[in-house]
Amino acid sequence: MVIESIAAASATLSAINGLISQVNETGQGVHQVMGMISDFGEGITEFEARRRQSTFKPLTQNEILKLQMLKRQYDRHWQSVHDLLLVADPKLLDDFKAAKKQQELDRQAHLKMIAQKAKARRHLTNQILVGGTTFVVGATIIVMAFMIVFGN
Repeated sequence: MVIESIAAASATLSAINGLISQVNETGQGVHQVMGMISDFGEGITEFEARRRQSTFKPLTQNEILKLQMLKRQYDRHWQSVHDLLLVADPKLLDDFKAAKKQQELDRQAHLKMIAQKAKARRHLTNQILVGGTTFVVGATIIVMAFMIVFGN
């Protein structure tokens, strides 16, 4: 799910809210709601990351506030799905919790790997700069030595 604006995110959450109401009434469609909430979470995270990194359209104070309110509502929707699954399918709820825990562990490992790669990249850059500086200084000394020895 691609979210382009705060208004689009609000509209999507309203649709999810409608689906949750429908699931509460009929007891069917929990999987669809779970999928939509999950997609929404990924979309809102990507939107926030894009806008925070953007130099042309950074988040305004009002958008940051609305984004935090949307995240809070998103968390409430997950709680509603949790409650629905607790009644409708406790086994699925346990499986979902285990999958979500594994996803968080994988995300933490991924972030750690990204940090390690960035550290290695900085280290390599520093090595290249030191090597280049050493080469330039050494070449300058050698050229000056040749000028002194053979220049006269």
